[in-house]
Amino acid sequence: MIAGASIRHKGGSGEPLLLLHPFALCADAWEPVLPALERHHEVHVVTFPGHMGGAAVPPGFRYSIAASVDLAEAELDAAGIDRIHIAGNSLGGWFAIELARRGRALSTVAIAPGGGWEKGSAEERRLLRAFRHIGRMVRLGGPLAPLLGYLGPARRFGLRHVVSRPDRLTARQGAFLMQAPYRCEAFEDVLRRLPHEPDPPRVDASAGPLRVVWGSEDRLLPMGGYSERWRRLLPTAEWVVLEGAGHVPMYDDPERVAELILEVTTAPRAVPESLGEPALRAAE
Repeated sequence: MIAGASIRHKGGSGEPLLLLHPFALCADAWEPVLPALERHHEVHVVTFPGHMGGAAVPPGFRYSIAASVDLAEAELDAAGIDRIHIAGNSLGGWFAIELARRGRALSTVAIAPGGGWEKGSAEERRLLRAFRHIGRMVRLGGPLAPLLGYLGPARRFGLRHVVSRPDRLTARQGAFLMQAPYRCEAFEDVLRRLPHEPDPPRVDASAGPLRVVWGSEDRLLPMGGYSERWRRLLPTAEWVVLEGAGHVPMYDDPERVAELILEVTTAPRAVPESLGEPALRAAE
């Protein structure tokens, strides 16, 4: 549903929930939390164009948040969906916030959303360097991902920016997290466009319940330095720190991630949870 995104998974029953994956991964990133979410929702998981297993990038398409969400809205309209619960991680969290701002979300959970750094800041420069480093590593190690996933030292070194506990990954999970960036054809194009994204607009209470979740051990987008802009632009959001989790916390603490999503999506909407002052609390 994002820029021609392909639905890779649909299951469960209940109010629909759309899951948006991080940059350079794909729909499979949500696999650890699907069973819990599908007990309460009809879950739609998509893969963005140019990402592993996804559709080709539409001809003439130029990557940007606005252009991607324009196409997402068109696809929601075509599917007859006015509003839907949305959860997104990293780039997917940035998409989720923009869809909420446009009035398409029943509720929103943004996990370590991208876009929270200031334009031209040291944080932006550090992030671009980190992604370029990741790009070099995946070009070297990507072809060997199925083998490297079985090697503890390779997981610890190669995935330390992705999860906080690489040693707890299964060999299959490690291989996936290494292989997906290697097979992300859009990697360089997205990275090239990132510094040119305009500042995100403010999102007010009319967007509905909105929760921001951030792993305390996020090494790719540490909360300090990468959340300040969102704190200004999301004045009614609830903020939750997920202790011990990294940038893609579905692999560090899947049970708690599912719980943090469901607390929002299954809450009575007559009394939205996020209309008070912004709060910061640690997730148990």
